[in-house]
Amino acid sequence: MARASNETRVLSVMTRLLRGGSERRLFDVVAGVPARHTVVIGPESDPGQIAALEAQCEVVVCPALVRPVAPAGDLAALAYLTKLTRRGGFDVVHTHQAKAGLLGRVAAGLARTPVVYHSASMASFGPGYGRVESTIFAVSERVTAPLVDAFFVVGDDLASRLAANGVARHRLQVVRSSLELEPFRPAGPGDRDAARARFGVEPDAAVIGYVGSLEARKGVDQLLGLAEASADASGRRVALLIAGAGPERAQLEARAAAASPDVQVRLLGHIPDVPELMRAVDVVVLPSSAEGLPQVLVQAAHVGVPFVAFDVDGVHELIGLGAAGAAVPLGDLPAFRAAVIRSLVVPPPPGTIDPGVWAQWRPAAVRQAYRDRYESDLGRSLEA
Repeated sequence: MARASNETRVLSVMTRLLRGGSERRLFDVVAGVPARHTVVIGPESDPGQIAALEAQCEVVVCPALVRPVAPAGDLAALAYLTKLTRRGGFDVVHTHQAKAGLLGRVAAGLARTPVVYHSASMASFGPGYGRVESTIFAVSERVTAPLVDAFFVVGDDLASRLAANGVARHRLQVVRSSLELEPFRPAGPGDRDAARARFGVEPDAAVIGYVGSLEARKGVDQLLGLAEASADASGRRVALLIAGAGPERAQLEARAAAASPDVQVRLLGHIPDVPELMRAVDVVVLPSSAEGLPQVLVQAAHVGVPFVAFDVDGVHELIGLGAAGAAVPLGDLPAFRAAVIRSLVVPPPPGTIDPGVWAQWRPAAVRQAYRDRYESDLGRSLEA
């Protein structure tokens, strides 16, 4: 296809297209920035998400672009991206996720792309990672950061982590990961009981909720232990509602089959109505070892449900904004369990986040922020 003289071309690169916050940010870029978009993704991507993206733009799969570090494959992916970037004559290369971020910005530099961006939903280094892995990514990020014109980060905590690793402050811009928050209204009279009935939970049970990917980084192997400890300490029957999918599901199913009779476990998979689940629970838990600003905690705060999470990036930020939550030192499982039990025995009051703060997560505001930065750096208005 011939390129119009005034057409803006954007190449986005993502390691794997699944269903998380990084993917939402990619969709916001495609929807918010008037341009001809091409998106390169790795083969570990979700077919349903690929189909949704293909309805909006050109999608290309790079077989060598995978999440694990693999020197030969990574060099092949870099060569592929460099060749594609040079041939495409792109005005902007916009990367997402750690591996794609490193390879994409180097390819853009080799191809002399005018503008390079990276959307960071979390850091790829820090206390939640192994020492060797963390060091490799921290050094790689520090060395290649000058190749990036702007880092779009989900929160202030993440911005501070990247700045401490050498990213210039003027290159860091907080742009939230968009959320449709209207459905996450606080529970009204009768909503709680109706939500519990929908999920097959007894009205008087203490209910713990988890929403997210079922992977090791999220600490999902701790969920059953949390529920059993809560039942023992509170003397109440506990229901554990787990929404999400991932590689740890089989392990969770095996643990659930051997759970205490005082614990009811519901593995729900991906569910369309997360707000209803939020209105059914007493506390949302997130025993994750690394985050940027957890979307599930934003949703819980909007509903008014308390949360307990390890002190990863974004948790203190939300509490500082007025959310009802507890931040526990990373890895301190006894303290995490104690905080969950406290929330069940003596529920904290709902949070008091200023209504104006929520506008930061609205899709229109997020997409406008991307468009404004693109137009500023490209030096021209983008035609819709």
